[in-house]
Amino acid sequence: MRRIISQIINKALKKQMPGVEVELKDIQANWQDKEQKVHVHLELDADVTKAQLNDILKNAGVL
Repeated sequence: MRRIISQIINKALKKQMPGVEVELKDIQANWQDKEQKVHVHLELDADVTKAQLNDILKNAGVL
């Protein structure tokens, strides 16, 4: 299942951040019935260049 989700993430990233590779290590999802929310925890590894990291941080408003 992790491999399939990794492929989906990589396919989505390919359009926005060509060359970024992601490997999903772990995924946990917990449904909170009272609040009707799902909490998702992802642990992943990503290979990015310095330029790509700067772009990601700029888009997130960190830089």
